[in-house]
Amino acid sequence: MSINLFVTLVTILSLVNSLFTEAFKKVFQIEKPTLLSAILAGVIGWLGGVFAFILMNIPFTLSSGICLFLLAPAVWLGATLGYDKVKKVIEEIGILTK
Repeated sequence: MSINLFVTLVTILSLVNSLFTEAFKKVFQIEKPTLLSAILAGVIGWLGGVFAFILMNIPFTLSSGICLFLLAPAVWLGATLGYDKVKKVIEEIGILTK
């Protein structure tokens, strides 16, 4: 996977992740959207990456697998747009475990 493809996928999938997060937030009245965004980023990032690999006939090698694994966190960071949101979701996870 090239850097251009990775950045393109992160950009497109971050937008998709943001749209799905807003839709879920409005439909289900979710109070912790940053945690929802992290969960959706995993699903959208990995499925979107696999879908792109299949469409472009990119072989599943170790290096492409690593890029695919890193795609979900990159999508989540792109969708949340900032350190304060990442800090907030870590706090939310801490609240949920108490």
